[in-house]
Amino acid sequence: MKTAKTCILSLFVFVSQLVIHSPVTASEKTYIISYSSGTRFHELVRDRTKAVYDKAGIKAQFVVMPHKRSLSSANEGTSDGDVGRVPSVLERYPNLRRVNVKLMDLNGAVYTVRHDITSYNDAILKQYKVGHINGVQWTEEKMKGLEATKVDNYTILFEMLLQGRIDIALATDISAEETLAGMGEKGSEIHKLNPFVFSKPIHHYVNKKNESIIPQLERAARALHEEGYWKE
Repeated sequence: MKTAKTCILSLFVFVSQLVIHSPVTASEKTYIISYSSGTRFHELVRDRTKAVYDKAGIKAQFVVMPHKRSLSSANEGTSDGDVGRVPSVLERYPNLRRVNVKLMDLNGAVYTVRHDITSYNDAILKQYKVGHINGVQWTEEKMKGLEATKVDNYTILFEMLLQGRIDIALATDISAEETLAGMGEKGSEIHKLNPFVFSKPIHHYVNKKNESIIPQLERAARALHEEGYWKE
């Protein structure tokens, strides 16, 4: 006859095996999603990605990281995904997988205080002193092989324009316009050129280990679009 101690031990081993062999489902796991702080654009993308996870019934925690680190962390699998990037990100980060429903568009523009620069064309990137935010994918690609001054935030970038240390600044328009509005009269001295330098859709990306949740996220994102939850 088994003793009470033996029975308890057997029950413990049985329960332990259940825990080991029972997979964590998408609804049980909390996914760690990284994003860059300090710009209005990335805050908007974060909010839209959060809405998708909420709609899908998937738990997510959003963690602030430096701009490049957010991408590399998602690619390495240290985090479960990055809130949103342009399509070309897959060329440099092969372990990422796209949630193929657009969150919003990223529009990049040139800003200047110089009145002799009246419109944008690629030639001005070679003719003038250019500044942009370090680690921003589209500006890094646009300035590949060209000289540029890189800074950490839009306030510094626009102060450099006002001081004449750079002639033109490459900036994501949503983030730039909010920064300029907060600069008061000084901000009004800086104007945006047409046309846009860059315009691409933004999608959410997850590490390849999380591919199984992509269909669920895509259904949720489509539903939000159909409901008119996001108005461009």
